[in-house]
Amino acid sequence: MNEITTDANAKINLTLDVVAGRQDGYHDLSMIMMEIPLRDRLTLKKTENISVETDLSFLPSDEKNLAYRAAADFFAETKIQGGVHIRIAKRIPVCAGLAGGSADAAAVLKGLNELYDTDLSLSYLQKMGNLIGKDVPFCLQGGVALAEGTGNLLTPRPNLPHCYLVLIKPRHINVSTKDIFAQWKSRRTDLHPDTAGAIAALEGGDLY
Repeated sequence: MNEITTDANAKINLTLDVVAGRQDGYHDLSMIMMEIPLRDRLTLKKTENISVETDLSFLPSDEKNLAYRAAADFFAETKIQGGVHIRIAKRIPVCAGLAGGSADAAAVLKGLNELYDTDLSLSYLQKMGNLIGKDVPFCLQGGVALAEGTGNLLTPRPNLPHCYLVLIKPRHINVSTKDIFAQWKSRRTDLHPDTAGAIAALEGGDLY
């Protein structure tokens, strides 16, 4: 097999609680994350080098692109002498908190694992993904999960009952997750989402 096509699903946060800051610059979190059927489509083709092509001209095609970095980390970790051309059809809005870059990175790790028949376990891929982006472990797992730590400690939770979800992303408003978290210290509050209540509602199949 020389080529594979795979999807990269976006995610939303049903709750997000910043528990504390960390010395490494990240934050300890407690949040419920849910995979949604809004997806990028990636085609991976074996080549000698790593390259990335997208249908959005402003996206980077080098190591600043998480898909590129995921490929580089995969080959470095597995010691495989090879490469991949990654073509990404973007459907997940960028800078929208939907983990588009992380989802692409997760899809690259899973796709290369299949394309090069390396048989790496999900937990192994998640450890690799955690070094690329904090949403990558969840994007590899999918479904619904309580995410703790920096987002890397995942506990599966029941899916929502069937419902409709409306996403609104203004075209000219872009939000940097890094910049948002950088402002957390100056805007700290004692208000916290009821994550436990949300988990109980999921387990009871209660949307209301």
